[in-house]
Amino acid sequence: MFLKKVLIGLILILLLTFCDSPTNSIVGTKEDIKIDNVSFVIDTTYLKSSIFYAKGRVTNYGNSLIESPWYVEAQFYTDATYKLKLGGNYTEIGVPLEPYQSTFWLLTFSASTTDLNQYPNFRVGDLRAIYKK
Repeated sequence: MFLKKVLIGLILILLLTFCDSPTNSIVGTKEDIKIDNVSFVIDTTYLKSSIFYAKGRVTNYGNSLIESPWYVEAQFYTDATYKLKLGGNYTEIGVPLEPYQSTFWLLTFSASTTDLNQYPNFRVGDLRAIYKK
């Protein structure tokens, strides 16, 4: 009977692991190539239907073209202390940016293991522009 319970527990763990795939992306990896000389502005953040939204602009202050595709990534925190990180996400930017050009970005974040409605004062940080390897 004990072995049967252990097997059922293992099967449930495996099912939860494979069926509850996260909707969030891996961010902050050192394998990605950081794009320097960019500046970010966060225009707005809001929570809707248990999803965090962050919108803004990014400007290329470098002397070279940022070739597409490239990505904007960020991490999401519970509040302005930036102590408790909930996760992160990235979005693909499909337009190149010449020096001193800007474009808009939109990031979303959802979590199957955390009720994001508990964090209406969430913050976005660690923004960066990258090329994915």
